[in-house]
Amino acid sequence: MNNIISIITPSLNQGQFIEQTIKSVLFQAGNFYIDYIIVDGGSIDNSIDIIKKYDLLIKNNKYSIKCYGIKFRWFSKKDKGQTNALNKGFKMANGDICAWINSDDWYEKDVFQFIIKKFEENLEIDLIYGNCFEVYENGKIKKGEAIQGNFKKNLEEGCLISQPATFFRKKVLEKVGYLDESFNYCMDYDLWMKIMKNGKSLYFDKDLAYFRIWEESKTYNYMNKFIEEENAIRKKYGGSKINPGSIHRMRKKIWFLNFIKKKFPKLYKINKKIIYNLINIVKNNKI
Repeated sequence: MNNIISIITPSLNQGQFIEQTIKSVLFQAGNFYIDYIIVDGGSIDNSIDIIKKYDLLIKNNKYSIKCYGIKFRWFSKKDKGQTNALNKGFKMANGDICAWINSDDWYEKDVFQFIIKKFEENLEIDLIYGNCFEVYENGKIKKGEAIQGNFKKNLEEGCLISQPATFFRKKVLEKVGYLDESFNYCMDYDLWMKIMKNGKSLYFDKDLAYFRIWEESKTYNYMNKFIEEENAIRKKYGGSKINPGSIHRMRKKIWFLNFIKKKFPKLYKINKKIIYNLINIVKNNKI
């Protein structure tokens, strides 16, 4: 392993948030090199000024670097969407370990050192992920519900992985053919499925990142598009016609079910298993 971690940030007109994203990457401390690539889609707000600010600080040795070194690269050019921008960045990446953080999300401190160490300790693992906090406009912060999964579980119960809290080896990304650019909303879910089908994943109960949900975010405005792509991905891999992700999101909104989960976890797990077993009887490739 070359001790380089490559982080890609796709961005378009996110000047109000991107500085927090950039700083969360650059202030990571430890025994590694950071290869940071910002792929801007042609922003017309103040994003470019912010990106240039950190580019100059690093080039002029005026930024306090807490790791072995930082390679900071960026370009601003119209692209074919977020997935296309990500693939451009990943194909430029020098690190054996890769990830992406969107320009309205950010990392916890000391995340990269943890991830590098875990990949070194688990040479057979291709993808490592942890916990991600959901941050809402009203200031509410809610911890996500990532759990250890595999190809079968991630298909039958919906996506169990939070994208900002996920890291993977460059070699497995190349092996599976990068991100599928036919997906604009659930390209991460499809990538996890491809990697899990071809390799191994490992979950750690550690807080790694923050995912912002606000009025202009995709998650906030285009849930119907997410569901459409979840359905297409499930069909692609032979999953159920019924969307388990929708069942999961509905459960999160029902206070009584959350109460049962906290107070009677064993009962909750039994009923959850029964429900998902029933859902997955209705297979796309059988009916």
